[in-house]
Amino acid sequence: EEDEDSEDSDDSIPDPLIPTKQNSGSTACDVIEQARQQAEKGVQLDEKLAKTLICCGCLGDRSDDINEIVECDGCGVTVHEGCYGVSDVESFSSTDSLRQSAPWFCEACSAGVEDPSCELCPNKGGIYKETDVGKWVHLVCALYVPGVAFGEVDRLSSVTLFEMAYSKWGSKTCSLCEDARYARTGVCIECDAGMCHTYFHVTCAQREGLLSEAHSEEVDQADPFYAHCKLHSDKALVRRRRRNWLALQIRSEFRSRLLKQADHLDTEEQRRIQRKLAKHRHKYLANKASRQPPWVPTQKMPRLLTTSASAYRQLAKKAELMGIDTTALEAQEAQLAALVDVRKKWHIPPAFSVEFIGYYLDRNLRVSSMKRKLQELLDVNSQLLNEQQRLDKKYDEVMKDNEEQIRVNVTLKEKIEMFHQVIRAAGYIKPLPQVTDIVKPRVVPTL
Repeated sequence: EEDEDSEDSDDSIPDPLIPTKQNSGSTACDVIEQARQQAEKGVQLDEKLAKTLICCGCLGDRSDDINEIVECDGCGVTVHEGCYGVSDVESFSSTDSLRQSAPWFCEACSAGVEDPSCELCPNKGGIYKETDVGKWVHLVCALYVPGVAFGEVDRLSSVTLFEMAYSKWGSKTCSLCEDARYARTGVCIECDAGMCHTYFHVTCAQREGLLSEAHSEEVDQADPFYAHCKLHSDKALVRRRRRNWLALQIRSEFRSRLLKQADHLDTEEQRRIQRKLAKHRHKYLANKASRQPPWVPTQKMPRLLTTSASAYRQLAKKAELMGIDTTALEAQEAQLAALVDVRKKWHIPPAFSVEFIGYYLDRNLRVSSMKRKLQELLDVNSQLLNEQQRLDKKYDEVMKDNEEQIRVNVTLKEKIEMFHQVIRAAGYIKPLPQVTDIVKPRVVPTL
């Protein structure tokens, strides 16, 4: 359905959102920054873009009576009723809340939480769902991260994270994060294309237009929510999704600027909305307090603080208040990381870089050490050569003595043989000892 929505609404968003030769080098942050500057200057949002509502979940812009896009009258976030799980009681449009029966509010506004932090990713903005223990997650993160469950599936509420494998927290590095410091926070998903091992956060993939949904005939499959990396995604679909995401960000930026204006709450309509919000918030909190306490694991597992984006932000804020130069520390850590296995980086070209200078200094130290070791080995070799010459001389002397003894032995055997012949010639008939047995040691008989 998402693909059909994108095709039908191909021309619904103004062309300035589509990258051209003039703005092909611009990033999403540049586009949003331009929108912020225009809002500060009081420039009105394009009428066509202002009337186009885009769902924060599926990035679709089709709205009809079956699945209408509703807008939160508290924060201005827009979402499909079906994507957010809006019940039939609440399924009224708030696009023009001044002329409707009652306004509609998202869960974050209902709970009175401003700017919540997602537990599964480091990105801000979008539409949130509350977990069963009072934490917050993006709607798309809860849908696309395997292992995340809903206590109330029809309303997509009471999100629980305890059924997810604990080892997934911070186990993979996001390949799409704009800030590398948050790449190992939260939980990353994997590209669904075969043996591809590309990992990314759900909201990072949504920003790049990489999230997909199963078609109506495929909803019975095991996982209808999946994502592909840039290499395995349809470039046309990625372009449409990213264009809608940029349009959503621009409209959200203008909406947030409008809500922050001082005279915005002075109108009768806004005062009515604030009264409705107070009543709705009281009802939401009362309903939350009346629910059964959620199940939590009895055995608590340790978890690194660096796997939580909110904890990382708080630590960074604490370091700033303490006057710690985090930039210098990060640069130092990067240099230390660059010096890992520096002896194997002989292929680095000469340059004034940390890697080459570290390799050069390490090489000089190793050369000096190797020279000292070589000199020690040469001295030992000289001693061994002198010892060898002495032993060779002694060996030659021993060999000469051995040869002399052999000659004496042969002479004595000849004389003994001659004496035996003389004795036999004199008529001696008894057996005489063999000459070969004379030199052998006598064997003592054993009992």
